[in-house]
Amino acid sequence: MKDRKTIIYIIVFKKFSRVLILKNMFYRKGCMIIFFLVLTKTSSQEISGIVLDSLTKQPISFANIISNFNKNTITNEEGRFRLFKDILFTNRDSVYVSSIGYNSLTILATDLIKESKIVLSPKIIELETVIVTNREKLTAIQIINKVKENVKNIFDFDYKNKRIFRRRIIMSDFDKAMIDIKKSSIKEFDQIFMDSINETIPKKNNFYIEALYDFFGNRDPNNQKVNILKSAELLNKENEISFKTIQNKIQPIVDIKVKRDSYFKFKSGIFPIDIEREGFDFMSIDSTDNTQLEKIKNKKIKERNDFNLNHRNYIKNVSNSYLDHENKEFKFEVFRKSRKFNFRLLELSYIGYEPVYVIEYFPKSSRGKYKGRLFIHADDFALIRIDYQSIGFLRNFNFLGVFYRLDKRLVKRIFKKNENNKYELYFAENYYESSFGLDRPLKIIEKNKNVRGRRKQNQLSMQLNFTGNNKVKTEVIFIETNMIDIDDYNRVKEIDSELPVELKKYDPNFWAGYNILEPKQILKEFKVENEN
Repeated sequence: MKDRKTIIYIIVFKKFSRVLILKNMFYRKGCMIIFFLVLTKTSSQEISGIVLDSLTKQPISFANIISNFNKNTITNEEGRFRLFKDILFTNRDSVYVSSIGYNSLTILATDLIKESKIVLSPKIIELETVIVTNREKLTAIQIINKVKENVKNIFDFDYKNKRIFRRRIIMSDFDKAMIDIKKSSIKEFDQIFMDSINETIPKKNNFYIEALYDFFGNRDPNNQKVNILKSAELLNKENEISFKTIQNKIQPIVDIKVKRDSYFKFKSGIFPIDIEREGFDFMSIDSTDNTQLEKIKNKKIKERNDFNLNHRNYIKNVSNSYLDHENKEFKFEVFRKSRKFNFRLLELSYIGYEPVYVIEYFPKSSRGKYKGRLFIHADDFALIRIDYQSIGFLRNFNFLGVFYRLDKRLVKRIFKKNENNKYELYFAENYYESSFGLDRPLKIIEKNKNVRGRRKQNQLSMQLNFTGNNKVKTEVIFIETNMIDIDDYNRVKEIDSELPVELKKYDPNFWAGYNILEPKQILKEFKVENEN
C-alpha cells in the first residue's frame, strides 16, 4: 500500500493542481480493473479510409459516411473514418460519401476493405442563379425565421434508444510550479530540499477517456435513462511516477520527525481553508485495521457512483443542450436572440443532392461573445450544422492570488434525419482553452491529540506559485438510433458500470466490433512514458 504519511508535499501539490486544472472528479482513478480484449468475430468485417479534396489533397473533416447496411459515421479532423459490420460484406454493400461543397461518391464496401483514399471534387455553384431560377429568393434573416418556425415540425421529440460514443481529451501544461519555504520547524524541509522536489514535478499531463453508452428516452430530462456499456481511460502516469520520487525523498525524514498518530491542518491566506485529517493515519495502511479498510472500500464505491452519475448527466445534458422540449425551440443564442446578431448569406451549397444555405453571423455589439456559421437545408429549413467560437476570453477571475481565465471556446453541432424522417443531433464537439494561476501562502500544521499540553508538533509555512493552461476537447457521436415506445422505456433499468479500464497505450482492438469515431493520430500514438 502507498505510504500515506509521506504526502505532505504531495497533498499540497495535488490539492491545488486539481482545482486549477479543473479536472472533473469522476476522472480520478479507482482500483485497477483487469484489462481484456474484445476480439472481432470471424464473421464480421471493417472498412476504413481517408477522404481528401481532389485539388488540395487535404483531408476533409466531418464528411458524412452513410452505408446501405445501417452503419453510419463521419470523418474525423484528419479525414479518416472506420465502419464495422457484424457480418461479411457482399457486392451489394455500398458507402455514400458526401460533404458540404463537394460532389458526392458512392463506393462498394468491398473496395474499402483495406484503407483507401476517397477523393471528392469541389462543386461550383453560383448562388444568385440557383436561388432566382429554382426557389424563392430569401434574405438571411428570413431564412433564420423559417428555421425557428419549423423546429417543432421537423425535429424528433419521440422516445428513442440511441447508441452514443464519447471521447474526451485533456492536455495540461504547467508554465511555473514553485514553492518557497518561509518557515520550517523541520530543518530537513528547507528551500534546497523543496527545489529538488520541484524539479520532479511534471510540466505536462495528458488524459484521455472513451466511453460507449445506451440512451433511452425522449426530450424530457425526466424521461431519460443512460447505461455505460464500456469505457477506457489513458492517463500519463509520469505524473504519478514523479510523486513516487517525492515519496522516496520525504519518507526517511517523515519517519523520524512525524509521530504515527499525528494529523495535519492546512491554512491558506487570510480566509483559512482548514482541511483537518483527524483520525487519519498518514503511515502505511494497516491491513488489520477494519476502520481504515472500510474507508477505502467506501471511497471506491463513491468513485464508482460518481463516475456513473457524472457520465449519465453529461449524456443527458448533451442530448438536451440544443432543444427546449417544452417550447419546442432551439436553445442556441443565435436563434433565441437573433436581434443581437448580424447575418450574411454566403452561398447555397450542397451535401450530396441536398441544397444547403450557408449563413455567417456575428454580434452587433462589442459585448457579444460568439460568432459562427449556420448550415440550413434550403427545402425544409432544418438546421443541418452550426459552428461557433468565442470572441476574446469568456471569463476572467482574479481574487486573493487565485487566477482563472477561459480563453477560448469552439462548438460544433451536426444534425441528420433519422428513420422517422425527423432531424436529431448526430455529432457534437466542444473545445476549451483556459489559463490558471495560484500565488498564495500555505501552512501545514502537524497536531497530535495524544500529546499532553500543546498539540502543535511541527509547522511548515510556504508560498505557492503555480501557473499553467488547459486544453479540453470532447467529441460525441450518435452512432445508432432506434424507435421505442413508452412501454419499452419503462422496462429499461439503469445499471451502474465499473470504473474505466486503464490502458497504458491506445489499443484499437479495445473497440473492435463497435462503430466509433476514428481517433486522431496523436491518440493512436499515445503511450505511458517511463512506466515502471
